[in-house]
Amino acid sequence: MALSDDRALDRIRCGARPEFPLSVAAGFCVYRGAITAVCQDGTAVPAGSTGTPSPLVAIMGIARGRQDNSGTSQVYGDQSGPGPAWIEKDAFALPFDTAPTWANVGATVYAIDDETVSLTETPEGGTARLQVGTLSGLDENGVPFVLIQ
Repeated sequence: MALSDDRALDRIRCGARPEFPLSVAAGFCVYRGAITAVCQDGTAVPAGSTGTPSPLVAIMGIARGRQDNSGTSQVYGDQSGPGPAWIEKDAFALPFDTAPTWANVGATVYAIDDETVSLTETPEGGTARLQVGTLSGLDENGVPFVLIQ
């Protein structure tokens, strides 16, 4: 299920990682904590989006803050309009469609939408998903962390 509001994610800092400012595509809103994809034209959209201005080419990371370029925002100022939206890379606790185990550590992780990830690249009858990163481990409570590089 796609995000409908901002969220905070647990994270494990992995040293300095590049952070990129991207303009949000017209008609889209990227929420804080959203898995964010970049289109071929260089604009950002929530992962799993359809109707994008050009094809999705890669997952860039997790949005540091909300950026609403949907044209319907009731918020004005820096968070309204194309951006920039700052996209972070690190190890984040992300929800999976099916809970991974320690046997899955090191496996490639794919975006279902801007909220949820999967160990399955191509769902039955579906199209290939974009790679988010790798499953780096599980904490003491069994929460999986995905390393986005």
